[in-house]
Amino acid sequence: MRFRLLVGCAAAGVLALAGCASPVRDDAGQVTASASMDVFSLKVGDCTDNLGEGEVSAATVVPCGQPHYWEAYSSSELSGDDYPGVTQVTEQADKLCTDAFKAFVGVSTDKSDYTYTYFYPTEQTWTSTADREVLCFVGLEDGGVTGTLKDAKK
Repeated sequence: MRFRLLVGCAAAGVLALAGCASPVRDDAGQVTASASMDVFSLKVGDCTDNLGEGEVSAATVVPCGQPHYWEAYSSSELSGDDYPGVTQVTEQADKLCTDAFKAFVGVSTDKSDYTYTYFYPTEQTWTSTADREVLCFVGLEDGGVTGTLKDAKK
């Protein structure tokens, strides 16, 4: 299982691995058509529909030129052999996503019109699949983003 944390929201959604259809990608790896994919197959540059709340096994990716909610903008790997606990993982994830946000969007999170959220490893995925990835997303909770937010400067 992986968790999604929406910064500023009290509840996190649980994400579980499931096999889903692969999205249509071009030779450069860019999504060319809307498709459902398992949440562990998302990568930087993917744009998604609403990531939902609660337990989910898949996300709908869409071409970034179409209206969407989120864009994956950074992926980082946490280190360590032992799972450090949810608090430490989310503190590290928050710092990683905050630092990467300014580099990607062009302004800091406190000066942006956009928010961020992230997926992070659980103790189960940490130990069973060596999952260490924090995947950061930028966007709007209500959707309506079109195009990339790289260098949006707002």
